[in-house]
Amino acid sequence: MFKKNEPKIEVGDKFVKIDDPKTIWVVAGKGSSVAPVPHYQVVRQGYESRLRTLSEQVLLDTDYYRRVG
Repeated sequence: MFKKNEPKIEVGDKFVKIDDPKTIWVVAGKGSSVAPVPHYQVVRQGYESRLRTLSEQVLLDTDYYRRVG
């Protein structure tokens, strides 16, 4: 029997973009469930109107983002 993989990213996780380490992005929820790769909605901390949808692959790629806090 196969074991379900635990999510690598959860709501509330925080990330910074490598080229902009002062801006914190907080995972607000899951994005599109249609794509084969999981996507997440992230909001800029302090500016919740700034919303992005990013793939799990991009958020976990240390060339682009780094998990903080």
